[in-house]
Parts: sequence; C-alpha cells; structure tokens
Amino acid sequence: MSSPARDAQKEISHEYSGNSSDRRSFLFRLLLPATGGSAVALLDLSASGIPSILQSVGPLPSGLQKASTGEIILSSEQARTGEEPFFCSLPDKFSLIGCPLPISSDEGKRGRFLVAFCPSGGSFSATAGRVLQDVAAELANGSAGHAGKSALPDREESLRVLHQFMERTGSLSRRAVFSLIHLTLDHLSLINDRYGWDTADLILAEMIRRLRSVLPEGCFLSAIGGGHFMVLTPPGTTAVTTRSLVQTILQISRTPVLLDMGAIPFSVSAGWSMYPQDAENANQLILAARAALTEANRTGGGHERRASAELTKTYAITSNLEKDLLKAVEDNALFLKWMPIVDTASQKIIGHEALLRWSRPGHGEVAPHLFIRYAEEVGMIEALDSWSLRNACLAALRWSIPLRVCVNVSPVWLVNERLAPLVDTVLTETGLPPGRLQIELSECRPFGPSDIAFRELSRVRALGVRLAIDDFGAGYSSLERLRIYPLDQIKLDRAFVQYLGENMRADEIMYAILSLARSLNITCCAKGVETEHQMALLDANGCEEVQGYLLGAPVRDSHVPHLARA
Repeated sequence: MSSPARDAQKEISHEYSGNSSDRRSFLFRLLLPATGGSAVALLDLSASGIPSILQSVGPLPSGLQKASTGEIILSSEQARTGEEPFFCSLPDKFSLIGCPLPISSDEGKRGRFLVAFCPSGGSFSATAGRVLQDVAAELANGSAGHAGKSALPDREESLRVLHQFMERTGSLSRRAVFSLIHLTLDHLSLINDRYGWDTADLILAEMIRRLRSVLPEGCFLSAIGGGHFMVLTPPGTTAVTTRSLVQTILQISRTPVLLDMGAIPFSVSAGWSMYPQDAENANQLILAARAALTEANRTGGGHERRASAELTKTYAITSNLEKDLLKAVEDNALFLKWMPIVDTASQKIIGHEALLRWSRPGHGEVAPHLFIRYAEEVGMIEALDSWSLRNACLAALRWSIPLRVCVNVSPVWLVNERLAPLVDTVLTETGLPPGRLQIELSECRPFGPSDIAFRELSRVRALGVRLAIDDFGAGYSSLERLRIYPLDQIKLDRAFVQYLGENMRADEIMYAILSLARSLNITCCAKGVETEHQMALLDANGCEEVQGYLLGAPVRDSHVPHLARA
C-alpha cells in the first residue's frame, strides 16, 4: 500500500530535463544580445509597489527592489501610448525598457513586467521593443514555461499558509503535528561568482523541480529569498517521518545538474522544527528552523539538523549580538578573569592567563565561545583582541610581582599582518617589558597561508614577546605548525589531560607530545588539570607548567587570591 512518506523515500533519478523554467531562462539569455541590455528580468509589483524578481539574467541594478523604483516603472507604463514598450530612467544610472504582462486578479498585485536594463552610456538595440513584446506575448500565453506554475509562493504567502496550518492542527479533535523545513542551496554566492547568475538560476530551477518530485502530497513549498526555501508538511507528519523526508530531500543533489558547460555539482542543507513541540507560534517555529539550519551550515554543505531549545537559544543570543558587542567595546563593558599558571616543579605561580568575558545587558554573562566565534564571523574580533591585550598589559603592570601575562589572540590577525604592529603599539603605550607578555593563538582556528603567518609571527617574536599555540592537539596541522613557526610553548588541550591515568592511549599520546616538545626545545603547559593524579603524571613526565581548577579557578581580580601564592 502506497503512502506519501513511503513514496518520498523511493529512489528517484534526477536527469536534467530542460523543463519549462529552464526554457524561460534560455529565452532570457537570448534577450540580452537581442535587446542590447545588460540584464533582463520578469518582475511582479506588489501592493506596496516593491518589485519582486521572479526570474532574471545578468547584473541587476542595486536599487531595483525599492518602492520608489516600482513607482517609476508603474508610472512609465501607465504613461505610454498605444502598444509600444515603455522607457524610463532609474536613479542608479540605469535605463529600462519594458512590456507589461497580463496577470490573474491575485490580491495585492499591481502588475507584472518583462524588462531589460542598460547602464548609462549604453543603448538598447533598435529592435529591443519588438523582441521584448514577442517574448512577453509568449510568456503571457504560457508557451515559454507556464510562469505561474513554476514561480513559487513568496515569504508573505508562506507566513499566511503557516498560520493556516497552525489553525488547522489546533482545530482537530486530536491535535496533529506538522513540520517546517528550512532549505538552502549551499554556497550560492560562490556559484554566482564562478558560473554566473544565469547558471545559478538554472541550478535553482532544477533544484525546485527535484524538490517537487520528492515532496509528498499536501506539502507546501515556497521561496523565501537568497536560495532559501520553506517546506511545510501536512498535519499528521511526525518527527520520524520528517527526518526521513529531510534525508530524501538532501539526496536530490546526488546527481549534478547537466548543462551545456558540463555537470555542475551542488548540495542542499536543511534545518527543521516541529509544531508544537519546538515552538508555540509561527515566529518561534521559523526561528527554530533557521537556528537548526545555521548549525547545519557550520559543518559544511549537505547536512541537516533538528531544532532544539539549546540551538534556538544560542541563535537568538547571537542573532542580535553585533550591536551589543560593539557597544560593549565602546563602553568598556568587557572584563578579564585570570587563570593562574603554575610551575610544576616549584608549585609556584609563574603567570596568569587573561580570559575575556562579557556580561551582556539583559542576558547575563555570555559563554566566551559564543561571542568570540561570532566576533570572528562578523569581523569584530580585532576590536575584542585589542581591548583584551591592552587591558591585560595594564593590569599586569599593577601586580606586586612581575609575572608573565598570557593573552589569547585570534589567528585572523596573521593574514592581515597587523598583529606585530598592535603588540608593538600596546607595549609602547603601557610600558610592559616584552619578556613578560605571551601571545597565545588557538590551534582550533586556521592560520591562513603559512608564509604570511610565519612572517608575522617572526615579527612578534623579534619584539621579545613569547609565542604559544593554545589548544594543542585539537585543531589544524599540529606537527606542521611546530616545524614552521617560531614557538616558545605549546599548551596541551584539556581533552588529553582529562583521561590521563585512565586511558592507556591518552597516556602514550601525552608522553610522546612531551618528548617531542623537549627535543624541539619548546616548553609545555597542560590545561584542565583537576586531580592530584593528573598533576603527578605530568610532573613525572617533564611537563613544565600546568593550569586548571586543581590549582585555581579563574577570578576577576588578579591580585586576589592567586598572587599571594606566587
């Protein structure tokens, strides 16, 4: 007996079919030389007057999707005489020639137009108007691809249908569940840059065709912009069935899209949420699915994630983080905590690691990995690192004992070759002796091209500052970095330390790392030491320095209580 869920799991062959939507893209590409334009588009004007791009080829004017542009197009079309195309100039130095297309009496629509654009200084061909009219007539008659059939509902329609689904499930005697699946074509900007917008349109069109072929009856599919799509499953779709369907959707990319230029691979990622388990209203359900998709994208293309309370909370925290984080830097709202570093042999404190912290108004203290990772993604990490380095050096000057101060810095500085100038400036401004400062770079982040990283680290080392690799053994190309870069210390990741004495393989790896460091004349500092047994093993095998909760938890004031033990 057949069912939508079982049918959705059947293996489907995805040969490129040259379907109607692709034929329309082909016609649009032909319109470019025929009109002399730089771009061609099929536009809808909504009730607000903002143009919606149904399909396009070529670089469109940057201000196209504005209400003011829509009013110019509508006024120019209404002012034309006879059946001739209309002409107008747009504010961003583009000229437009266009033909209206009849549309059904959809509520909220003000017009549909086939248009061609030409930048200032260029000109349309003498036959541009006639060619546009011919193609417009063909589009209107449906022979160029049944535009209404191939065009997907937009974001506004998606929200309306989502509310309808929620009302339907709520009115049932036994409340049914359904799912919202947020899909994206991975690396769309890269596809645009590498193959061109017209090719990206063909890939999107083929992706839509394949999606339709695997979606069970009763599903609602819509386009929500930027290569993103939404799928609503029928009421009664369980989490188990949804996961099966999502896996089927991801498989639509197993066969590349076959075009004239060859086979072009692509992948799809998905984040999905269930109503009412994951959210109680439409906005929360959309947010949960978006949070899940964001997490899926972190692991590369072709993955899926189910929404969870933790993922949604994390996404909600970081989605509006940039403004608050920038304000925190400007208002000096960040602060440092200090973790003591202990010499294994003497059991005395020889330095402190500065740990950047932030108490966000209305949220409390934000987990460091969240706001630091976000700062790296949005380009704010240099502002955070500058604040941390300068304030750590100033604090170290106030210590009664001149201990080492260790500051974590993101490796993104290396690519821009701005780390050495920053360190030099801070040392000059604060007056801290260079030998007291240790710059630590996490191995869990890429260093960029090795020649640039080596050059920049050498400049820092030449200032008399110590260099350390943090989180050693948990990141990228550990041994290669030991060979290339001028390091003074490696800081062993706590993942190695926590299994010491309990796992023979962990013990052997630790012994090998300590032996390798000694042969390279590099000191070792073990992080995450929490038991006396771990401490004894590290001491017996020549680990020079340790830090962890056994020796002292991070404190906000560096002079209490750690320095009393130095």
